[in-house]
Amino acid sequence: MNLTTEQLEERVAAYKLHGSQRLAAQALGIGKSTMGDSLAKAKDLGMLVDLPAAAPKEVQSLPPFAHATRRAEALREWIQSMLTGTMYPVINPEAIHVEPQVGLRYEKASGEHIETEKAPKTWVSDTLRVAPVEDCRGKTFIFTGAQNDAPIHEEFWENLLAYAAHLDAQIVVGPWTYETSWFNENSTSARSYDSRILDYVAFGQMSIGDKFMFAGEMNTLPTASRPISDLVTYSRGRWAVFPHAKLQLKSVPSTDPRQQAHQVMTSGAVTRPKVIPRKAGIKSIFHHIIGATIVEFDAAGDIFARQLNAADDGSFYDLDRFVSDGTVSTGHAIKALVCGDIHERKLDHNNALATFGFGTDSTTTYRDNIVDTLRPEVVLAHDVFDNETRSHHHANDNAHFFEMAVRGRDSVMDEVRGVVTFLERLRRPGVTPVVVESNHDLGLERYIREARYRLDGVNIRYGLALEDSYLGAREAQAKALDAGQPVPSFSLLEEAVRRLSADGLDGVKWVHDGQSFVVDGIECGNHGFRGANGSKGTVSGFARIGRKMSIGDKHSPEIMDGVYCAGAMNLSHGYNKGPSSWAVSHIVQYPNGKRALITLQNGKWRAAKPRLRVAANDNEPMRAAA
Repeated sequence: MNLTTEQLEERVAAYKLHGSQRLAAQALGIGKSTMGDSLAKAKDLGMLVDLPAAAPKEVQSLPPFAHATRRAEALREWIQSMLTGTMYPVINPEAIHVEPQVGLRYEKASGEHIETEKAPKTWVSDTLRVAPVEDCRGKTFIFTGAQNDAPIHEEFWENLLAYAAHLDAQIVVGPWTYETSWFNENSTSARSYDSRILDYVAFGQMSIGDKFMFAGEMNTLPTASRPISDLVTYSRGRWAVFPHAKLQLKSVPSTDPRQQAHQVMTSGAVTRPKVIPRKAGIKSIFHHIIGATIVEFDAAGDIFARQLNAADDGSFYDLDRFVSDGTVSTGHAIKALVCGDIHERKLDHNNALATFGFGTDSTTTYRDNIVDTLRPEVVLAHDVFDNETRSHHHANDNAHFFEMAVRGRDSVMDEVRGVVTFLERLRRPGVTPVVVESNHDLGLERYIREARYRLDGVNIRYGLALEDSYLGAREAQAKALDAGQPVPSFSLLEEAVRRLSADGLDGVKWVHDGQSFVVDGIECGNHGFRGANGSKGTVSGFARIGRKMSIGDKHSPEIMDGVYCAGAMNLSHGYNKGPSSWAVSHIVQYPNGKRALITLQNGKWRAAKPRLRVAANDNEPMRAAA
C-alpha cells in the first residue's frame, strides 16, 4: 500500500475526529481493514504520538425489542426522507411500513436461547404515488431510468438536460435496484443514486392526465428479459412507461377496433450497467440501452411517445433534431422511414396527409408531413396493394362481389392503378420509395395462378394479360433451373404497376418476396409474414434470430430484442372485428442506426400547433391539427 503523507494525514485526522476505525473508514469510503493498515503505518512513522484515546461510549441497557424499535424508526425516517426529498415526492409515505424484528440466538455458555434484535422488516401496503399532473395539455416529459449505486452516463445526462431545456420539458427518472433488499438498513448502496439525478427521481407512480402513467414504483430487476410482458394490463387502459434499461414496447388491444390501441413501453437508462458477471447479468449488458422516452401532449391532450436511443458518446436523434455535446441542432434528415402497412385501397385520408403530404383525393396537400419534414433517404412501403377487389378470402363470397360492384370497385386494374398513383406521388427529390413485397401484394399473383379471373367478367381481359406475363416469368425461371443458372425473381404486382405507369415508375425500387434489403445493418426487406424454416413470421420468432429488423405485417407496433414492428395506415379493414391492438405507427431510422416508433393520433404525427390543410384546387380549408 503506497500512500502519500497527505493521504496518511487525512486518515489520521478522520480517526481523531470520529474516535474509531470503523466510523473513520465509513466517512472516507474505505474498508475498515484498509483503515487499520493505514493507521499502523502512520504509527510507525510517528504520526499518532499525540492521538488521544477515544472516550468510551455509554451503551444504554435496553431490552431487545426496544433496540429493534429504535432501529426500525431510524430506517423508516431515512426511507421517508429519501422518498419525499426529490422534485417528485411520494405523497403517501404512510404506505411504507418498517417493522421491528426480534429473534432467538443460541448462547453456548448458558445453553439457552436468548432474545435479540434483528434487522427491521420493510414492506408496502399500497402503490407508492407522486402528485399527479391533472392538466397534461401542451406539456412534454422525458422519462428515463436509473439503477442504484451505478455511475451515470455523464455525456448522455448532459445532452438530456440540454434537450429538456430546449423543449421546456420535465425530466423524470424512475429508479430500480439490483439488490433484492432495497430497504435493508445495512445496505446503504442499495439506496444510493448519483447526486446529479437524485432530485429528478420519482419513487412513485405518476399519473399524467387520464390517459397516461409513469410507473416509477415498479422496481424491476435490470436482468429481466421481458420487463413489461406481464405488465400490459397494469396501466388499466392507459399509455404507460416503465423504468427499465431494456427497450420493449407492446400495443395493448382496445375493445373497439375503431379506437387506436394504447401502448406500454420501457424507458431506457441514464446509468451504465453494473451487474454480477453471470449469465443473467451478461445478457442484460447486451440489451442495456442508454436512452429515454419522450412523451408529448398536444393542445388536445393527445399522446405522442418516442424512443431516444443514445449512441456510445451520449448523443441522440429525435425526429429532425440532434443532441450532442450539450447542444441541440435541428433540420437533420433521417436514414429510412418504414411506414405502417399501406393498403392503398383502404388508405386513411388524414393519416396519408400527415405521413406523405397528400391524401386520398387528388387535390389536398399538407406541407408539414413526415416525409417532407424528416426527408428520409428511403421510404419502405409494405402491403402497398390491398387486393380488396378479389382477395382469396372472398373467393366464394357473392355478397362481397356485389358490394364491390355497387361501389364501383370491382376492377382489378383500377386497384392496381391506385397503387401506381400512390407510388408516383410518393416520389420526390432525394427520397427513394422501396416497395417491400408483402402477403397482400402476392394476392394478385394468387388471383392469376388460381385463374379466378376467367369467370370474372370485367377482369377477364386484364387477367389474361397478367397471366401471360406471369407464365412468361415462370418459363424463364424454368429454363434457368434446367441450365443451372441463377433463377430470376419476379413480382407480378411490380410488372403490373410498372406497365401502367407512364415512366415505368422510374426511381422506385422493389424488394421481391424472400429477398433482403439492409439499411445500415438493419434488415428492412422482410415484410414479417414469413418466419424461419417455413414457419409463420412472429415478432418473438424474429427476435430469436438475433438480427436487427424493421418489419410490418402485424399492424400492431412492437419492440422486442432489436425487432421493431410498424402498424397500419388504417385501423378499420372490415375483417378486424372485436378487440384490436392495431395502431397507426411508423418506424424511423436515424443516421446513427438508432430507431424509434412514431404513432399518429387523430391524423397528427407529433405535438404541434393546429394548422390548416388546404385543398390545392379551390383553397378550401380542411381544419385538422398536425
